[in-house]
Amino acid sequence: MNVAGTPASSERETTSRGRVTMGLIVGLVPLAGLLLLFSFTATAEIDSPDAFPGWRDNLSSLALFPLVFGVATLLGALAATLRASRRVRPFGAVVCGLLLVAACYRAYTLAPMLKCWGHDSIARHADGSYACADR
Repeated sequence: MNVAGTPASSERETTSRGRVTMGLIVGLVPLAGLLLLFSFTATAEIDSPDAFPGWRDNLSSLALFPLVFGVATLLGALAATLRASRRVRPFGAVVCGLLLVAACYRAYTLAPMLKCWGHDSIARHADGSYACADR
């Protein structure tokens, strides 16, 4: 504080940087979660052949793009978390870490479907393999 009782400029800069960092974290983490959720739901019918047997529209490419954008958003949120205060870092790191684990699992489940990229329809067999066809 200076003589007049107002905060010094360095304190204001620190406060504003903290607000921007928290705004980034609060904005990017839910956006990344929604993108990952959309990636999971785009191929929910293909992932469960017992509940939805038969041929389905191939939405694997539609599921890939939100996954990539979600991971990029998570990396941005993680970078913002590293600049956050010591109280925020553990919470932000845990949430980003859990979402990154979900993204890795999604990439693992989506990878076998991508062999059918150029086809219109896809079906999953009981053994976990995928068949591609053009209707």
